[in-house]
Amino acid sequence: MAKIPTSEHGAAESGRRLVRRNHAVRTAAYAYCFLVVGLIGWERQFGAPFWGALAASYLVLPHVLAMYALGSRDPRQAETRNIFADAMLFGLWTAALHFPTWIAYAAVASVMLNAIIARGVLGALVSLSLFSAGAALWVAVFGFERWPLTSDLVSALCFFGALGYTLSVGMVVNAQWRRLMSARDDLRAGEARYRLITEHAADLIAIVDQDARWLYSSPSYERLLDDADLHPGADAFRRLHPQDADRARAAVLRTAGSGTDQELSVRLTDRAGRSRDYRMRVHRLEAESGLKARLLLVSQAAPAGGGEALAIVGADGMVEAVNDAYTRLTGYAPEEAIGRPEGGLLDVGSARLVLRRRKNGESYRAWRSVRALRDAAGGKLYVIALAPENAGLSLPSGGE
Repeated sequence: MAKIPTSEHGAAESGRRLVRRNHAVRTAAYAYCFLVVGLIGWERQFGAPFWGALAASYLVLPHVLAMYALGSRDPRQAETRNIFADAMLFGLWTAALHFPTWIAYAAVASVMLNAIIARGVLGALVSLSLFSAGAALWVAVFGFERWPLTSDLVSALCFFGALGYTLSVGMVVNAQWRRLMSARDDLRAGEARYRLITEHAADLIAIVDQDARWLYSSPSYERLLDDADLHPGADAFRRLHPQDADRARAAVLRTAGSGTDQELSVRLTDRAGRSRDYRMRVHRLEAESGLKARLLLVSQAAPAGGGEALAIVGADGMVEAVNDAYTRLTGYAPEEAIGRPEGGLLDVGSARLVLRRRKNGESYRAWRSVRALRDAAGGKLYVIALAPENAGLSLPSGGE
């Protein structure tokens, strides 16, 4: 069996979560419908066929629809078809009950509300059409009758049921909107931290699309290439050796398709015509469904080991991001360093020689400087730069 690509697998799992959430909502809503429609059947003294159809429609069908969607290759698309199936079923039952006013209102409102959330205005129109088709099918087979009135109890249940369902859907949408806003704020804060660390690092860091066109390049590139070479949309690999450029483009495509990081050695020709050797890593960034992949390129001069060790630290003194040089100097991988305290934040200004300890317990002396900055949201951040005692340390300019 062919392996599902990482992005497709993630989309399928997201779709299954949607199906499970909708299954819980549908089961509760259909149980309420069973109560209301069953009350009508009891008042009108309908026979056994009515009760059998009622149980199959409102107690069994929700679970059948969920199993169908969960077993589908595209659960999200299958769940959309389930929403449209709801519309036709409600149309059939509205006609079967002879179009009682409150039942018709509650049924039409609920199925169109579901569809407009899932597929917009077009989805709502499709849902209305399917509702009408279900009602027309019943009329074509059994004829048209209209009993608009219902008992006070049934009317009240329809009113409060429709109101409660609308409010519950609104609460779900509001919760999703809040999560989206929170994710957007986190993304903005993350981008601010990302730029702080990349724009002061010696490594060459860039983002390209899957066609190997520039989307972003760190200022460290400007020391090597002209502006025309770095213009957004330009070929990111035009200054690589031709053989290396072909391999780099192939690595970008492989990473975009599989999600697996690629590493390769490349030769870059700078603006003065000198050839420089780098070790490049290609990493795929997450993208919204339907959008092209974005690739992160991190290139380090070969042999690796140069560059200042940088850490982004929050106002609480906890590390939020580090670069590769920090890992090489301290021994702490990014996932180990993040969340650890990095004291001495008040010591903003010129470099100081300090005694530190690596992960393995070894002591070493390093030049340490701190620069205070503000992130996109106005919060205070610190850039901490480290360099071994026998190395120079250039404090980034423009601190508070």
